[in-house]
Amino acid sequence: MDRFRTMESFVRVVRAGSFTVAANQLGLSRALVSRHIGDLEVRLGVKLLNRTTRSLNLTGEGQAYLEFCEQVFRQIETSEQALAPARTEPAGTLKIAVPKSFGQIHMADAVVDFARVQPRLRVTLILEDVGFSRGYDFVERGLDLAIRISSLQNASVVEEPLGSVDWLTCASPVYLAQAGRPSKPADLAEHACLVHVNVAANDRIWRFQGPKGPVTTKVNGVFFSNSAIALRKAAVRDLGIALVPRYAVTEELEAGALVPVLPRYKVAQRPLFACYPRAARVPQKVTIFVDFLREWIARRSIK
Repeated sequence: MDRFRTMESFVRVVRAGSFTVAANQLGLSRALVSRHIGDLEVRLGVKLLNRTTRSLNLTGEGQAYLEFCEQVFRQIETSEQALAPARTEPAGTLKIAVPKSFGQIHMADAVVDFARVQPRLRVTLILEDVGFSRGYDFVERGLDLAIRISSLQNASVVEEPLGSVDWLTCASPVYLAQAGRPSKPADLAEHACLVHVNVAANDRIWRFQGPKGPVTTKVNGVFFSNSAIALRKAAVRDLGIALVPRYAVTEELEAGALVPVLPRYKVAQRPLFACYPRAARVPQKVTIFVDFLREWIARRSIK
């Protein structure tokens, strides 16, 4: 067992007053943090914590060991700060996972631009739909950062907003000429719909903001995909009505290959997040990339 990691877990548990909170902060499971404390006590041969169902209390030996751990961490922090002026640019590797369609249309350009201004970093861009349930999924997959268009809602993962993405319903003129044009969301139940999966809790429930307030309707899917590009192709080929991010169909809308459906009913914007494991110290390469990406998106008004 890594000695430094067990010391870090011990300090986190004491400061948080909870194994669960400490585990979330560290991006680890509660069971692993508990094991860290147990291993520490076995190695040191003393009891560090008195645990009950309602509280955690330091023993005398635990208090002394806490002071020792904090002194070690302060020394490490001081030494690292002393080295910082000697290397102002981040170095090493940065591995980023991005949803396929957004990555192909926009993010590849952003990452290439970042790599050009940070030559000391070896940057890897992975195009995949990113589904994490735990902070340490990042570690297991060797990722530093992920870009998402939906929230993980996980306390062990930091989600930094980068901007918002517009969504809309659209279809080809040929499809609408054949099937008719819906005038309200409820009409979608009678249409073939193209469904983007893994974005909402229930992908077949489409939500709109209408003239009289919010409206929801359940659609009948005839084609499903986790790729907005695949849904765009299906819509262009007259397969049905798609609910997709605007960035995926901008050219088709301008060319008239696709047209908006239900223009009086707006689809809510969805936030774009940069996600990374929660930790006591965020790596410099991650913070620099997030700052760069936020400015890059703002300059281009990506919707």
